[in-house]
Parts: sequence; structure tokens; C-alpha cells
Amino acid sequence: MKKVIFLTITVVLSMLIFTACNNESKEEADEKNEGATTAMKKDTGTSVVSTTPSSTSNYSAANLPLGVKEFVSKNYDGYKIVSADSDPLCGGGPAVDIAIKKTGAPTFSLIFKPDGSYVQQEEDVDLSTAPDKIRTSLKTQFGKYNAGGQIEKLILADKSIQYMVDLTNGKKTKEVIFTAEGNIVCEN
Repeated sequence: MKKVIFLTITVVLSMLIFTACNNESKEEADEKNEGATTAMKKDTGTSVVSTTPSSTSNYSAANLPLGVKEFVSKNYDGYKIVSADSDPLCGGGPAVDIAIKKTGAPTFSLIFKPDGSYVQQEEDVDLSTAPDKIRTSLKTQFGKYNAGGQIEKLILADKSIQYMVDLTNGKKTKEVIFTAEGNIVCEN
């Protein structure tokens, strides 16, 4: 009888040890996969698991989302990717900002979502080139802020044009995106 109890206890303890080891292995695997991000799609409410670098990751030409290099070569003949980094969208969503250059041509930043879908082209331009309605809106709505001399002209995927202005007031900073008609699209 003592042998049966001893064997039963041994089997139960072995099962407990095996279960504990499996749980530790799962936790270790979860830690290793920490780089994968889960994003909630706001428009559909569905969850999508992405193995692309998270919004806090630094990108390089070596780890760009699928299709980005092909997009550049197809749409920006002669341009080369010179840098890539994470840069959140005005609404807070993650994005990849790549700088492209071509000798004798303007330098652009191209913005993509982490899944590789194209968002917009950005080009530094002089504030004086912005539509009058934007300059008026800056004076009336953000009169306490300094816009500096440069803004960014954004050409979105749908070919619409917007303007992004970085504003400062002492240590306070804001980023505001306007439509060409001077309406605020986003303010951070």
C-alpha cells in the first residue's frame, strides 16, 4: 500500500513540475515575441497582429515594411532612400517616415503605415508659399504661437494637399495640419 501511495505522489509531483515548466516556457516565448505589436483597427474594431516593428522601433533601409522600396523606385525615378525612422501620424497612429534624395531635385519625406501602405509625401516649403487662408488662420487661431519660416506641404495618397505647421510658444509646442482652405485637420 505504501508503494502505491508513493508512486501516486511521485506521478502527481512529476505532472506538476512538467506543467510548471510548460508555463515558464510560454512566458519566455511571450517575452521573446514582445516586439510584435497588436493594433486595433479603429474603423472596423478588429484586432490584427503585426510582426512589423512597433511604433517605438527605429527603422532603417534594411527593415522597411514590405513594398516601400518598390513604391519609391516605381514612383520616384532616380531617388534613393537615405534614412528611415518611426514618426507617429498626427492622430497618434504609428508610421514610417523615409527620406528620399535625388541630385538636383527636392528632398522629400514619404510617410507609410507599418503595413507598407502609402500615406503622403512631405516637402519643406517656405511659410510664404502657403495659401493666404492658412496664414490668416495661424494669426487668428494661434496668434500666441510662432510658426517659424518653414512648413511642410503634404500631398496625400488621394492627391489632396494639406500643410503641416510646427508652432512654438516658449516651451509649448504644437503641430497643426491645415487643409488648403485653412481648416484644421489635426492638432497635437
